[in-house]
Amino acid sequence: MLDPSESSIAATYGPSTTSIKLLTLAPELPSSTALTTALMQPPYNIRVSLGHSTASYATGLSALQAGATCLTHVFNAMEPLHHRTPGLAGLIASSFASSKEVEKPKEETKPPYFSLIADGIHLHPATLTLAFCANPTKCILITDSIEVAGLPDGLYPGNAQVAHPQRKFGNRVTVEGTETLIGSCCGID
Repeated sequence: MLDPSESSIAATYGPSTTSIKLLTLAPELPSSTALTTALMQPPYNIRVSLGHSTASYATGLSALQAGATCLTHVFNAMEPLHHRTPGLAGLIASSFASSKEVEKPKEETKPPYFSLIADGIHLHPATLTLAFCANPTKCILITDSIEVAGLPDGLYPGNAQVAHPQRKFGNRVTVEGTETLIGSCCGID
């Protein structure tokens, strides 16, 4: 993970970004608002999604006002939804996003698209239903299927993304010796 203030777009992604269509960033990091604005403009034209984040609702709303349009893996690798401090997950629930903590924008801030990992492992069915019903027209159902999908249950070596040995049991994959979820092995069908 790179701090947006420590690297330029070209240094991070190379001279050509034409194959990058959507990028997830944590909006609480320094300079993320400026990066969001820059990514949305030519020559990049990259949509920005928010995720893997400890951002508050207000910080997320500011990122939406800067041009972000999506939330990545809602409820996963982010602050939990709380009835007084909803975090990024709270941005999906209303027909328009607002907060007394953020200066009122000149125009209405549209609620973001949001992805939910609908594999029966990452989210409890009630949580999945609650989020989907909050804004079904903006919901994107995805999997978090990883490279051991289709392989027999067992222990597999780590890789560049997760260095620890991976234990596959059914459709669930965890860091060996822990309950830390790495991913699942559920297909899109």
